[in-house]
Amino acid sequence: MFQGYTFLIIKSLDLDDKEAAQLEAILNRHNATRVYSKDEFDNSINYFDPPSITHIITHSINFIEYSQAQKSMIPIVTPGWIYDSVERSMMLPIKSYNPNPNYFFRNCFVCCADNLPQGDKELIYAAVQAFGGNYLDVLSKYTTHLIAMDMTNEKSIIASSLVHDSNCKDPVMDIKIVLPHWIDHCLVMGRKLDEESYVLPDSDSFDMNASDQAGELLNEIKNDFSAPILNDSVPRSSDSESFAKVDYFRGKRFYLCSDFNLSQRLANSIKALIEKLGGVIATTHKEDIDIYLGKYRSGEAYQKSRQNKRIIIANLQWLYSIIVTKKWVLPLNSNILYYPIPSKHIDEFKNLKISISNYSGDSRAYLSKLITLMGATFTKTLTRDNDFLVCAKPEGKKYDAATSKWIGMDGKPEVKIVNHMWLEDCFVQWMKLDHTDAKYTNFGNSDLGMEPLVGGAHLNSDHLDEPDADNANVTSNVDDSMSEDESTQSRKLIHPAPLSTAKREVTSSGDLIKFAQKPAEAENDDDDAMSINSPPNGTPSKSDISAEINSPKTPNDFDEPGVFNSRYGGRSAAKKAAAKLHDNMSDLNAYLKMSKSSKKMESYMNELENTIHSKRKHLQGTNDSKADVDSSDLKRPRTDECSIIAIMTGCEQDIELSKSDYTKLQSIGIKVITDLSKYTPNTLIAPKILRTEKFLRSLSKVDRIVHPSFIIDVLANAENNGDVLSLYRIDDYALDKVNPLANADLGVENLQSLLSKNDTRGNLLQGISLNLSKNLNGGIDVISRILQDHGLKEFEEVPATITKKTPICSCSYNGKKVSILIANKTKDLKLITSFKRNHTNAMVLSWDWCVKSIFAMKLQKFDEFEL
Repeated sequence: MFQGYTFLIIKSLDLDDKEAAQLEAILNRHNATRVYSKDEFDNSINYFDPPSITHIITHSINFIEYSQAQKSMIPIVTPGWIYDSVERSMMLPIKSYNPNPNYFFRNCFVCCADNLPQGDKELIYAAVQAFGGNYLDVLSKYTTHLIAMDMTNEKSIIASSLVHDSNCKDPVMDIKIVLPHWIDHCLVMGRKLDEESYVLPDSDSFDMNASDQAGELLNEIKNDFSAPILNDSVPRSSDSESFAKVDYFRGKRFYLCSDFNLSQRLANSIKALIEKLGGVIATTHKEDIDIYLGKYRSGEAYQKSRQNKRIIIANLQWLYSIIVTKKWVLPLNSNILYYPIPSKHIDEFKNLKISISNYSGDSRAYLSKLITLMGATFTKTLTRDNDFLVCAKPEGKKYDAATSKWIGMDGKPEVKIVNHMWLEDCFVQWMKLDHTDAKYTNFGNSDLGMEPLVGGAHLNSDHLDEPDADNANVTSNVDDSMSEDESTQSRKLIHPAPLSTAKREVTSSGDLIKFAQKPAEAENDDDDAMSINSPPNGTPSKSDISAEINSPKTPNDFDEPGVFNSRYGGRSAAKKAAAKLHDNMSDLNAYLKMSKSSKKMESYMNELENTIHSKRKHLQGTNDSKADVDSSDLKRPRTDECSIIAIMTGCEQDIELSKSDYTKLQSIGIKVITDLSKYTPNTLIAPKILRTEKFLRSLSKVDRIVHPSFIIDVLANAENNGDVLSLYRIDDYALDKVNPLANADLGVENLQSLLSKNDTRGNLLQGISLNLSKNLNGGIDVISRILQDHGLKEFEEVPATITKKTPICSCSYNGKKVSILIANKTKDLKLITSFKRNHTNAMVLSWDWCVKSIFAMKLQKFDEFEL
């Protein structure tokens, strides 16, 4: 379980020598790499000079390594984490075991109702995480608190209907539905308050038909409460101990920028917190303010603050960190996420998919935040479709797959591998940097790799202005606070019941399984842990994943297990669950509301009966044979009658077509083929520029390249409109329009104008003869098919060793007879030498020359590709 981790046990009054020895024995029994121990007062050795540990086990926070461990986001946990993890045979979430009493939300797992303002949700989740808690924007079996203003939203109805069953093997926890004021007041008071006064009543206690019921309910609660918790104010008692040592803000004038988009309630709570710290709130931005708190690096107030060197610029995460650590540090000298962010994404990051390996705990959450803020997509699992893998050290299943499994025809890994410094530097400079720099491909010399160095980057004052970019506004990721180590557990997302059984299931604890279905246990591997956004249908076991790694039959062996197996992929399970929750619960709300009225219910039942009767009558008038129905309804045209003959490649992550989908598409004039030998396509469907056989061969034939979203949109409306192709102009889905990086990746100015050059397509290699090495990635059969489709008439297969008698072919190029060998630059070192020695006018080129020539529809100069 603990393989690859190095532990430091801090001995104290609460953790004596005997328990330390016991812990060391347990860790060694479960394959920990190393285990050190020391007394909390022992300053003779510092295990962070240089960093040499991955986890600290302690009841104390008074030891020399504590501050550096916090800064480097190294997990600090109590011994209970070891005992409980061993008992459960999995590494449990670390946050609830934090020994620091300032993390008063450490036992809370929070979810927000969907009808709370987005700005409030972001700040609530940020506060919960800052003070030691977890959050997930979908109800799960771990949810302890649902933050809501009423009981009429979907999540409140679901949460209030669940019945806790302690006898269940994996029971759903009791979910407290509390007003957001509870979060506000906990922050202001500096401790976790009793939820009793903030809990909303059960949904059965009020009539959902009453239009003004919610307002009446809140007024009723307000009158019953001793404290005015429903006013936009907070308690003023001064008995909080949390702020006793936080004197840094006394007398400081704060300006709270409006770009947080907070509700009046939450804005008042933040102001009350600042006043509790001794600060003063400035209602307007003036030169005399001391601290500017904002979300974005934009606006007049931000620019004025930037010009005044005396004003400290930060965000609310920085404020929270000072309260937790009780240590003063300027935003520019601390975590790079403690400063306002640009309001626009980085253009080159917009279409990137990035995964992480060998980083755990807070460091993993920190890196995933950098990825999403810059505009890329963070994927918890690795697939061939990923652009980057951020590694702490060169090991693990993800690393092995990226370096040895998914190799392009140029011999290079298709997934680029970097350390975390590349992400941090890109964030600091707010631009995509060259990932091949040696700084970003170094993984250190120790067993720990680069993880202890996370958080070492600082913002540069030269890169703090708002970049000029025309992209979507940056929004925080409020889906998930869980890290890789937390993701090794099974997860239950709470889904609503179908409408037909909703009334029975929401009132029956025996049917609770319908709301919280259990996925299979995930493996205990920090590299390929199960996504928290797991669907009800389960996830592969560790042995399943290991078997898939060794299987060459599918290009998507690391396909994310947290995604539903629907025809149209692309959204995480959490978002799909939320969408399903919204749709089903809207129906449930309507049904519950209607069930209160006998007249409405009677009308509904009559309408339903008429609908069923109508459908039966229609079916009776049709032939019972399914084949007859299919042939009469579809009237499928012949292939030569279809206006679009398409071939798809690299679309597995976007769309998976069923047999009926192929039939449906052909019925509306789109023939999707899989074999280039039988039909000639005029359309290539791909999500980006690829080097697959289908992609390279199709460039010799097709008139256009379109994004798979075209097929997705057409299929979604095919049943409702027979002339669906007239609704969707295929040119609007041109790859270079949907994916702005396509032209640059192809190396051309305009992809569409390139494809219109009919004189070049299929004739690129006419008159050229090539010698092909057996070591070329993909094999001779694949390589030759690609080149022959582009006009190659003659080629020779060259063995690994050659002599002057070995048959080779030559051709005339630029008026000179040359012998060209296409070779593998790493596997053919001997062949390259002997080929040049045995043949005059010999030229050895990499496979890249062929690819780049095909991409540009023009033979490229030899110089850049010569081996």
